[in-house]
Amino acid sequence: MRNTLHTAATMAAAASTAVVAPLVVALSFVNETAPDRLLRLWCNNLLRASGMRIEVQGRERLPAGHAVYVCNHQSNFDPVLVYASLRKHLRFIAKRELFKIPIFGAALRATGMIPVDRTGSDRDKEAIAKAVDAVRTRVSILFFAEGTRDPEGRLRPFKKGAAVLAIQAQVPLVPLCVAGTKDVLHKQSILVHGGRPAVLMVGDPISTAGMTFQDRDRLTDQAHAVVAQLLASASARVEEIQAHG
Repeated sequence: MRNTLHTAATMAAAASTAVVAPLVVALSFVNETAPDRLLRLWCNNLLRASGMRIEVQGRERLPAGHAVYVCNHQSNFDPVLVYASLRKHLRFIAKRELFKIPIFGAALRATGMIPVDRTGSDRDKEAIAKAVDAVRTRVSILFFAEGTRDPEGRLRPFKKGAAVLAIQAQVPLVPLCVAGTKDVLHKQSILVHGGRPAVLMVGDPISTAGMTFQDRDRLTDQAHAVVAQLLASASARVEEIQAHG
């Protein structure tokens, strides 16, 4: 019964997208950061509706300036949780199909979210190239670098886009991990399992100073190793929270 209530509440909160998205588009004409507060409010409403018990660790490690963030991916709640929790002027690399959704897609495009095919196509490379100046000067960008979610929450290999962008922009690459969200909303399910814990952990920023394009594989592997360590710690913390009720 509780799961049904949380699912209904989350769907009601998600339905507000029909109202929020046009407002986001309008605010984007004011300036690039104008939609941020409304986006964060929308994210927090979704999180409250889900009943998720959220813990954030390592927020003090966030760099003061712009950065590229790289994170694992367990659930459709992940971008909502990250955006609400980091409190940064942040935009996402998102799969191109999302931009085709009426109203919602227009809001994504208006706020500067970056569409990719996730195939390493020429269009993807062009999108990353266009993001270089943006992340240098005005916005941080987040990658869910696995490209897709593992149904069991296992960490998949990372694609190289986050490392390439961080190197080209010469900004830090910041590892993040989420744990527990796969148990809140399973892949290919609409049932929200309310009251579950979720943990977001922030790792130490990795400097890209002096790195070149040839370092992209090494940086990708380094980020993957850090996220794997964070994920182990965050998963253990989720289990600890569950054990104590």
